[in-house]
Amino acid sequence: MKSSSHPGAFHVLDALACCGLRDVVVSPGSRHAPLVIAAEAHPLLRVTIALDERSAAHMAMGMGLKSRMPAVVISTSGTAAVNHGPAIAEAHFQRTPLISITADRPASRRAEGLGQVVHQQHLFAAHTLFETELDELSMDAGALRKQAVTAWTAASTGPVHINIPFEEPLYDVKDWGPWVEKPSVQNAPSTNWSIPEDLLDHLCTHDPRVLVLAGALPYDAFLAELSPLLSNKVAAFVDAFSHLRGEDLEGSAERFLAGVSGAFPDALKPQLIISMGLPPMSKGLRAQLSALDADHWHLGSDGEAWDLFGKGVQHWKVPAPQGLQLLLESLPEYNAYAASWSVLRDQIQMAEQQALAAMTMPWSDWMAFSMVSDQFGHQDPLGALHFANSTSARYAQWFPWNALRLHANRGVAGIDGGLSTAVGDALAHPDERVVLVTGDAAWLYDLNGLMVKPMPDNLKVIVINNGGGNIFHWLKGPREIGLLESHFEVPFLEDAVASAAVVGLDYFRADQSAEFAKIFEAWSNNSAPALLEIHTPGATSSHCFQELQEAIGSGMQRRGNTSQTQ
Repeated sequence: MKSSSHPGAFHVLDALACCGLRDVVVSPGSRHAPLVIAAEAHPLLRVTIALDERSAAHMAMGMGLKSRMPAVVISTSGTAAVNHGPAIAEAHFQRTPLISITADRPASRRAEGLGQVVHQQHLFAAHTLFETELDELSMDAGALRKQAVTAWTAASTGPVHINIPFEEPLYDVKDWGPWVEKPSVQNAPSTNWSIPEDLLDHLCTHDPRVLVLAGALPYDAFLAELSPLLSNKVAAFVDAFSHLRGEDLEGSAERFLAGVSGAFPDALKPQLIISMGLPPMSKGLRAQLSALDADHWHLGSDGEAWDLFGKGVQHWKVPAPQGLQLLLESLPEYNAYAASWSVLRDQIQMAEQQALAAMTMPWSDWMAFSMVSDQFGHQDPLGALHFANSTSARYAQWFPWNALRLHANRGVAGIDGGLSTAVGDALAHPDERVVLVTGDAAWLYDLNGLMVKPMPDNLKVIVINNGGGNIFHWLKGPREIGLLESHFEVPFLEDAVASAAVVGLDYFRADQSAEFAKIFEAWSNNSAPALLEIHTPGATSSHCFQELQEAIGSGMQRRGNTSQTQ
């Protein structure tokens, strides 16, 4: 097989391909030419070209969301390498497979003041599960391949970083002989799982008062099978991105807190909280649970066991789906605490329906998200539905979504890479329909995510344009200090028609609810990648959302007063 003459490029990528690597994302440059040549020459590897290294790294992360198989992102030296950082940090906290390979100047020349030189060794040490520098001048083929296999194994549960210095010439090729595929690395998972005795003591009481707090979790089809069992046996808050879903499960902590006027009823205070996945999105929920005298266990075999409530946490180190199954099997078939929780949940949902019926809801973010949810409900399920952070990810908690997989970058919960992650997901799964719902600020911030070849033809985008950063309307500080519009909620995007044209998306626009269904259908059925821009008034949207929550609380109070007089 003809490939790069550099053993650091050929052996590392060949070893990774033999382990199972299939997707490689590269950005333009020169120092990484040996890696680009080796990736293009390899018969097992698919190469995607992305203009921006920050976007490229998020694309590679998106490619591993469903398969849990790492993709490789390759950069040239210097600040290009540094730009892998945001995706590596995100992959670290959400424990998504990712391999960053950065090309570097030779170690002997890093002190000469040459261009495109930064300190690339240990660059991402705080956010990687494994890091190494592979110097082809001092390592033989066996050592290079062994380190590559080690990196692949580590990357199964998070990001790794490989730094490879290259001496010139960079573009030479050689024939490495006939290529022979070697067996993939197989890691047999442990199945010897059991419930810790201290936790079992909590569960074996007559009426265990257990609250499951499921944050964003990696996609796992087994979780969906467990969903119907949850509401019968435990109280639960299930994040929309936990892949636990169902009409009997509460996905919105904000709706619940509105219904109980921000205070947990004494009868429903848990004695044990079991958290799974990433921390909850709701600060209000965390504050309420922190005030309770409940023991806290975290369920999960990788990632952090966050001390969410500042009172200590014990870690049950077992994969979340299997641990949840063991938990449900250990609980009684009927649980009065869970039943009471279900009654309250149903009452709050009814109060929400009555509030909506009584309100004259104007055109707003809430209306737009409600109608998007409704329109998707009339179609075949999406393969994946991505949400940008801030308001998009929060509104996602209030509605049902007709998609097999839901995702938002909740590891760090930053604005970085939402579009690029969806692009990577779409490229890795060309037979699935992939949609991103994003705000106007996040759309502009990650626009380079569509500077990619090939462009995924199965991707569509919805931009909710509410005038920039509507999340800041939800916070008192920016408004009270007088800098809301000038410094925090800054409307950079008048409309998305020009930016859609720049990245080659067909453009559709919906401004009022009356025209929504017709335009949505045209956008959805468009044969090419397309953008649907939905304009909403920012200040009105914030006010309507607050009014709805207050109406839910008032409805619950009236219900309580009525029941007391009967």
